[in-house]
Amino acid sequence: MLRNFLVKSLACLAVALTASVAMAEESQDWRFGGDAYLAGRTVSATGENIHDLFAAGQHVTLGSPITGAAHLAGQNIVIGAQVGGDLYAAGQDIDLDAPVAGAATLAGQALTIKGPISGNLRAMGQQVRLEAPVAGSVIIGADDAQIDTEISGDLVLGTKTVTWGDGATVTGKVQVYTDTPGEVSVPASVAPADRVSIHEAKEFEQAKTRAAPERNYLIETRDWLGGVLVVGIVTTLLAVFAPGFMDRMRQRSLDHPLRAGLAGFIGLSALVGSILLLAMTVIGIVLIPFSLLGVLVLGFGGYIVGIWVIGAWAHDLVGRGHPVTNGECALAAFGGAVIGALICIIPWVGWLGMMAIFLFGAGAIVLRVTGIGAQGAAA
Repeated sequence: MLRNFLVKSLACLAVALTASVAMAEESQDWRFGGDAYLAGRTVSATGENIHDLFAAGQHVTLGSPITGAAHLAGQNIVIGAQVGGDLYAAGQDIDLDAPVAGAATLAGQALTIKGPISGNLRAMGQQVRLEAPVAGSVIIGADDAQIDTEISGDLVLGTKTVTWGDGATVTGKVQVYTDTPGEVSVPASVAPADRVSIHEAKEFEQAKTRAAPERNYLIETRDWLGGVLVVGIVTTLLAVFAPGFMDRMRQRSLDHPLRAGLAGFIGLSALVGSILLLAMTVIGIVLIPFSLLGVLVLGFGGYIVGIWVIGAWAHDLVGRGHPVTNGECALAAFGGAVIGALICIIPWVGWLGMMAIFLFGAGAIVLRVTGIGAQGAAA
């Protein structure tokens, strides 16, 4: 059904965040840069001058107004004060009792919305009760939906059953997706018949499918050449201005290719895994950008080293020996960039070749940083 998309994604986020804090008896409250990061079994966000809020726990309550966005995850969530920006909440029971100045995205089992929303509303749950006006458009996915308020925009509703209250009105279009279209109706008091359409649920999946756009080979060629140019220039600069470093990386990867590939895999896995672990601690969220930066640096740096290995090998293969002069370094760098780009576009297996290149190079960097390769060489 329609609600599965957001329910699954945000429910996984809720589980990930609350699993690490649900057993903690003491709450953790950290304020930084005007934002609040809260975690614990019972969490209550109070105090003045809170901009963005990040809170996770078994019971989460917003007790004081915030000026920015709220990101909430827990079993029971109560929003009892105004949210000045957007609201994101995932849990089992969610009660929205205060105004939201931005958009609201909610996912859970039982959702009760009694606070007005100035932006769009996206609500996915088993039971959804909408009792406060929404100034934007609304998407609701629920087994049982109850609507008793004014919706100023459009309404898309995916449900098994829907109950319309006396105050239910929709200014825009109404689209209903259900397994039993013959049993669902929209009263004229909600919206006139010319603005209402009722479909079978399977039609929603068909509506999301769009014909693939025609390929523009000119643009693809331009992008391919652009990638070759960027990689070739970066590799050339490193080979010219840091020849010792590049040669050591090349030698480490060639001396121990399996070790280098494994080290690259472990290094990248550790950095990617750290993002999840930092998110689970809530407080560590502020360190996530550094982990992302590490992933990008190691991934791109590894690809550059791998390209240099390929280029230097090809330069030697054609009888020109190891590149030494600036011109030879540029020739090897761009040669490697072209070979790597050609490998990437091989159907079906090209992505495996690309993975091998940057894991191979990333491993050389990891071995260099950790000193494992040097110890092995000395032995």
